[in-house]
Formats: sequence, C-alpha cells, structure tokens
Amino acid sequence: MTGAGAYALALAAGAIATLAFPEPDVAPLAWVALAPLLVAARGAPLRRGLGLGLIYGFGFFGVLLYWQSLVGWLAWALLVTLQSLFIALFGGAWAVASRRSNAIVRIAVGAALWVAVEYLRSVIPLGGFTWGQLVQSQHDLTWFIRTAAWAGGWAVSLQVAVLNGLAAELWACIRARRTRLAPAYLGAVVAVVAAPAALPSVAAGGERARLALVQGNVERNFEGDFTDYVSDLVGRHGRLTAGLAGASPDLVVWPESAVALDPYRNAGIRRALTAAARAVDAPMLVGSELDIDESHRKVVVVHVARDGQLEGFYQKRHHVPFGEYIPLRPLFDWIPMLDQIPQDAVGGPGPEVFDLAGGPVATVISFEGDFGSLVRESMAAGGRLLVVATNTSTFGYTWNSAQHVAFSQIRAVENGVWVAHGALSGISAFIRPDGTVAASTPLWTATTLVGDVAFATRATFYARTGDWLPLGSALVALAGLAAGARRSG
Repeated sequence: MTGAGAYALALAAGAIATLAFPEPDVAPLAWVALAPLLVAARGAPLRRGLGLGLIYGFGFFGVLLYWQSLVGWLAWALLVTLQSLFIALFGGAWAVASRRSNAIVRIAVGAALWVAVEYLRSVIPLGGFTWGQLVQSQHDLTWFIRTAAWAGGWAVSLQVAVLNGLAAELWACIRARRTRLAPAYLGAVVAVVAAPAALPSVAAGGERARLALVQGNVERNFEGDFTDYVSDLVGRHGRLTAGLAGASPDLVVWPESAVALDPYRNAGIRRALTAAARAVDAPMLVGSELDIDESHRKVVVVHVARDGQLEGFYQKRHHVPFGEYIPLRPLFDWIPMLDQIPQDAVGGPGPEVFDLAGGPVATVISFEGDFGSLVRESMAAGGRLLVVATNTSTFGYTWNSAQHVAFSQIRAVENGVWVAHGALSGISAFIRPDGTVAASTPLWTATTLVGDVAFATRATFYARTGDWLPLGSALVALAGLAAGARRSG
C-alpha cells in the first residue's frame, strides 16, 4: 500500500494496538498489531519509514494515554508527540535495516530494534517513560511472561515483536502467493507462543506474613481547605485501620498521598498515625510527604512502628517530570497549570529495605514501579517482598489504574516476589510471584484488603544480572542497520 492509504493504515493499526493493553486486555492482538507498520515500512525510503512510525505512534499513544488529557490537553499532546518520535525512530531504522535482507534476518533485527527503542525511551529524556512496552499487554498471560524472570520484561517484548515479524512475513507470502513457507511461519508462531510454558513457574517459598492494604479513597467533591482535606483522608485511613484489629496483620500499608502533610512537623498527624498503629497493633508503611523548604519536598513512605514511633522512611528516587517537579522551572513559569506544583520533589539517595513482618520488605512509590531496573535495585539491596504505594485518583475511572497494576504484575515475575500494590482510590491488589492477581479491590471504594504472602528465598536470574537483553538487542539492531545501509549504497 502506498500514499495516504499507508499512513491511514498506520494510524488505525496504532490505535487498534491499544486494545491489547489494560484495560481492554485483548492480549493476543499485540501479536499482530505491529505487523502493519512492519509491512508498510519494509525497505521504504528513510523519510517514509520515519513518517509511518510517527503516525503509528500518534495512533497508539494518543489512545493509550488518553487519561493524560484529564491533567490537560497540552500535557497529553506533548507526551504523545514525544513518545511517537521514538516510534518514528523505529520506523526509519526498520526501513533501512529491512532492505534486501532475508526473512530470518528481518525478523531478528526487527524484534531487536523494537526492544532497543523501548529501552531507549525508558531512560531518556528526564529518566524515561515506559508506558506502551509490549510486555504490558501480556501481563495476564502467566505462562507467556515466565521469561521475564530470566531477562526482564524485555524478553516478553522481544517475543511479541518476533510474533509480529512472523505475521508480517506470513502476510508477505500470502500476498505474493508463495504459500510454501506458510506452514513454517505458522509453526514458528506456535513455538514462540508455547515455549515459555516449558520454563518453571516463579514462586516464593519463604516465611509467610499477613499484610493489609488500606484504601481510604478520596472525597471527589470535598468542600474545605487543604488541611481539612488531609485530616479527612487521614481519618478515613485511621478508621479502616482500626477495623483490621481482628485480622491480626503483620504489616499495614497506607498508599501514596494518604498523609499529605509532614508527620514529623505536624503533631496532629503524628498522633493520628500513633493511634492507628496502636489500634491494629502492627507496624505500618505510610505514604506521605516531608517538607524541605518552601520550594522543595520529599515524597516518602514512612515506617510507623507498632507503638506509633516514626522509625524512618524511604524517599522516592524517580519522580514524574511536570507532575512532581518542573525541570528547568524558570523556562516554564508562563504555563498556568504548573502553578499546581509549587514545590519540586527531590530524589532520594537509593533503595531502602525495612525489616518488617518477619522479613526484608522493599518499597517503591507509584511511577517508580513502572521501571524494572529501579525495582531490581531494591531487590539487589536485599528486598524479598515488594510494596508499591501509589495514587492514581487524578485519572478517575480511566485505564490508568489497571495499567499500574499490570506494571506490578511484571515486576513480580521479574523478581520472583509477592507484590502488595496499595492505591489510594484503587485498584489495590496482592500479586503472586508468577504475576497472577491473588485479590484486588474496585476503584473508588473505601475498603481494606488482607492477604497472606510469602517472602522470596532467592533472587531471579534477571534480578541478579539486570538489563543485558536490551543492550544485546541494541547491538543486533545496530549491526542490522549498518548492513541495511551498506546494501542501500
């Protein structure tokens, strides 16, 4: 297909690809959703490959990240455009690398190139952005994502990219009426889909503990000033926590933003936390904020001992640009919506592991759970159970909350640990080491969730070795790109 029709197909294919992701979750659709771009840009001029990739990205990220428009249409447009530029890079590179190469090389180089671009956009700019990685579309296919324990979510993205490459080659055979190779391609598809099931399922066989997630919820039309709002929210969590006394939890988790005032400086907040911990007779991990000065703050999870004493905290390391801090703030002072972020969050020094509930508990906060390498650092520091404290209340009933849970499912498999995913307004969940959701809560409900979990006894291969696969993929992609450029010359 040439001309405007190819660009229309790329736009539609990108939009349709989002249906494979949470919350539609038609996971197998991801196995073919990239194929139209591969077919349209194969061997094309560089400029055409870049354009097709850009348009595919607009369709894909424009729909996948629609919830960003609740913050503002400008924020949505900028984020979608930035991420689409990476897909443009893929499209252009694929157009060059796929010239005059055989099918096996095209499939291998195309998949490696996709993973390399996923990795690139996970680190730049400003620490990167991970939404839309192919692995996230497979979060509920527990047999298929077992490879994440060996090579991270990158392995699953590679599998999906290979399936798309096979689909593109199969389509090319059918169009050219060379069906002789079709059985081989179909056999390869079956092998890629089924092979991960041969790997052992990830499990945690250590000491068991009972955790409780407190989902205090947010009063969406709250009338009152900020102090009244915080007091109401802390009161909600305190009452729900007191009701857990009969469940005898070993650890209670309050989500991100449950306490939006500094408990070290606010005596009333500190008294409320003390009362809650004593009422349930258990230590707590509480999402909060600590003031540094008028312009800076820390986003933290505070450890509250069972007697109510504040025993330290974990400080968030990776913050949301333009959400929790403003990069180069003087350059953007003219944007009115940024007045909503008067203080810049400051990154913490590193991972923190708490000795709680009978074992080492690591914690990350919201956006951090979207990054496999960052969570892996917490596991390398000794964590054998992961607590994710998050707040997605800004995004209402959109796909955002389900997408966050999907990230935690992948992190569970990568590191072979139970994950306690606590969200202010839902979805809160307990996730097994194999990625299955053991229990979860609905959105916008004040409730608690109690679950029995187990500490991991050993680290997975990925947790020990890190992001070797995307780096290897980058080398393969560069080799394929160089070969394609030589063939063009």
